[in-house]
Amino acid sequence: MSPRAALPALLLLLLLQPLEARPFFLLFGSESCDDCRAFRQTWEAQATPQDPLLVYLSIDKEENYLFLRQLEEALSPHNPASSFPLLLAGTHFVEGVERFQEECQEAWFAEPIPAMLAPLLPAIEAAGELPLLSWNAPAAPAASTPEEAHFRQPPRLLYLASPGCAKCARQEQELKRLQERLPSLRITQVLFSDANGLAYMERVRKHFSLPDDDENLTPLVAWGSGYLHGRTATAEELWELLQQETLPPWWEQSVQDEERENALQQADTLLNRLTWTMILNAGLADGINPCAFATIIFLVSYLLYLKRRRSFVLAVGACFCLGVFLSYLLYGISLGFLVHLLSKIPLAKILLYGLFGLLGLLLFVLHLRDTLRFRKNRRVSDMDMGLGVQTHRKIHDKIHRWAKLPQHLAIPAAILLGCLISTMELACTGQVYLPTIAAIMDHGFQPRAFRMLLAYNVAFILPLLGVTLAAYLGTGAETLANWAKRHLLATKVAMTLLFLAMAAYFLTMAILAIP
Repeated sequence: MSPRAALPALLLLLLLQPLEARPFFLLFGSESCDDCRAFRQTWEAQATPQDPLLVYLSIDKEENYLFLRQLEEALSPHNPASSFPLLLAGTHFVEGVERFQEECQEAWFAEPIPAMLAPLLPAIEAAGELPLLSWNAPAAPAASTPEEAHFRQPPRLLYLASPGCAKCARQEQELKRLQERLPSLRITQVLFSDANGLAYMERVRKHFSLPDDDENLTPLVAWGSGYLHGRTATAEELWELLQQETLPPWWEQSVQDEERENALQQADTLLNRLTWTMILNAGLADGINPCAFATIIFLVSYLLYLKRRRSFVLAVGACFCLGVFLSYLLYGISLGFLVHLLSKIPLAKILLYGLFGLLGLLLFVLHLRDTLRFRKNRRVSDMDMGLGVQTHRKIHDKIHRWAKLPQHLAIPAAILLGCLISTMELACTGQVYLPTIAAIMDHGFQPRAFRMLLAYNVAFILPLLGVTLAAYLGTGAETLANWAKRHLLATKVAMTLLFLAMAAYFLTMAILAIP
């Protein structure tokens, strides 16, 4: 049940019996918590003055987190939450918005208010009819620093976290509390989102003989002789463990390039499940598609029509291909960073994979229709999945204008022409390129991902270079055009199958990404 769908039912439940004072409930969350932000925005937009007041406390602030810990100790929940959002109604703690909406009862709001919430009451009264109140707990007295002489050696910890990790915000607060009590503590904090994070996780697996599978162990706190993951390691718990520690920190050596490469190869990620053959085949299929192929054939044929020397045609074709390569590589890098940024958000990652999967299905159907139409009547004009007539005319117009330049300017200008025309064709050729980028950049902009991106773009321009070389060797434009038409059906079949495979691949990844 979504937060928005469940909200009216919750409000109806709370309004069944009027209370003497306006009811309220607490939301403990972090600024990095997407569910916390979404629930606050929904409540603020839809709540009425008769609805309960939502009191938000950010656990990113130390006083609020300490207040939460004190409330938990006083109310003694059976299973203290390890992640956020965490909601408190009456004396009942519930982890997660959806679970709170399913379990919340009117009787909770009729219970006596815990004495620890007394400092909040004036702020609630002053809130009036506001639906949302952001509140900070009174600052707690500074804790005395224990003697560090009790430790047999300088304390060290390894902390692994993940982007978008719901449990990491609370674990980080516990580590901050521990650091305040133990100033000499040195924490090696690693984000499990790049090659370094993979290498450190591999060290943990080897040191503690953990299964080499795809389980995400973050947040994970490790010390010389042990580790904790899957729940919040409290400051008090870690304090006791560090006092008994006798082994040195085994993780502090700098990560070497070879170690990064090994970790990337062993990590069970989408990036490593991609093969070079898949990348090269996708690039070739994209480069032979009618959009990209027709333009280079028209360029070569126009130069031959103007009776330019074959050496000039070769130089222009090479520069044109270089422009296409550079512009596509830059597009790939830019879109790769954007896709990776979105994929750090758990929900966005599922939606992104699902979107690419559905897009793959749609393109599969459309290219299949084009394939069947062309197989029936052999007319290119009956195919819809390509550039429109107006775009083709604009491309031809650009080539005509460029051809009027002096020869000494035409060759370097061909690089800019390649950049410009490739941008105009992106709507067609990007049908393969964008999903491939999403797959390549799944685990960040790493050396292996960049090499795959280079390989894709090299494969993409190989057919263009082949046409240019054929023209240099004396093959006429009409021969090239006829060759392209003879192989158009095979190209469309390859594109159809490629999109079907992409759809199955990304839909599978979307399902696997669901927690």
